[in-house]
Amino acid sequence: MVKITAIAMAALAVIAPIVEANNCKEGLTYCGFILLRRGNYYDQIDKELLKNGQKSETNHILNSLFYCKGGSKGDIEFKKYCGKSCADGGDGHSDTCEAPKRMARALRV
Repeated sequence: MVKITAIAMAALAVIAPIVEANNCKEGLTYCGFILLRRGNYYDQIDKELLKNGQKSETNHILNSLFYCKGGSKGDIEFKKYCGKSCADGGDGHSDTCEAPKRMARALRV
């Protein structure tokens, strides 16, 4: 019995970080489309948009910025609607409403 418990605990230790990895990282700002890639954020996004007087339609869902408040469910807070230009800031960096500088430079050439 002890052996089975030890195996179960080891398996849980491996799985727990994977499950938690789907939550947003507290303190970062995310585009809606990035949150949807990370996990089941549709209901939270929809609720935040409506609570803040925004439209709950595809463009608003995908291209709005949300601040990650954290917590066990990865709670979010609506910050801003970006229109058509919500940009992925990359791992460990907040997303923005502006195109990344490297992309902006490439577009000027």
